[in-house]
Amino acid sequence: MPESPDAFAIEPSPSGRLLCGGCAPHDSCRLGVEIADAQDDKVRFDVICPPLWHGGPGVAHGGWKAAVFDDVFSVVALRVEPRLVTKSLSISYLRPVPVERPVEVLARIDRHAGRQWKVSADMTLAGMVPAIARTELRTRHPHHVARHEAWPARQPMSHNGSRAES
Repeated sequence: MPESPDAFAIEPSPSGRLLCGGCAPHDSCRLGVEIADAQDDKVRFDVICPPLWHGGPGVAHGGWKAAVFDDVFSVVALRVEPRLVTKSLSISYLRPVPVERPVEVLARIDRHAGRQWKVSADMTLAGMVPAIARTELRTRHPHHVARHEAWPARQPMSHNGSRAES
């Protein structure tokens, strides 16, 4: 019998990286994120925005910054808890980030109590801070994935044949 989807947990890839489900099969982060240094409650990442993530000419798309923050937040806490989901994510975009230029992200666990994790991070480039972010993560309930897999099937169909949100 197949394993329950709720048994899913992020585990190190063959090279020892903590990668999301989309990147793990390739053993490489498609966002350009690499762990540079890890301590107990904080991790420093070296990040380079790949050119395919450009927004304006030569600068990173804001969605890339959001994805990077979401990824590094999870990695910091995944070192302790392998079953996390993002509850909220708040980003302040302060300056553009050039594509193909190294930036550093320092993420740290600010607070952990029960299932709740509060994590923050700063993105730096040449001594400037182009973005800061905060998140709240939650340790998944035992039936989280199964419960949310069933949700779309319960949504009514819209007039164009797609499922409408409710």
